[in-house]
Amino acid sequence: MAGYDGDKMDPADVVRGALDGIEAGRIEVLADEWSAHVKASLANDPSDFYAATGR
Repeated sequence: MAGYDGDKMDPADVVRGALDGIEAGRIEVLADEWSAHVKASLANDPSDFYAATGR
């Protein structure tokens, strides 16, 4: 992530979320809303994703 120019999450928040998910018995934990958005779009047409994000 050293070359990434966007905002980054605090690593402690990522770990906290992961541990909370494990404790809750979840089989998958997504670190943030962007990760959830990307995962939700995986089954869709890729052009829809890029159009919605402006990328």
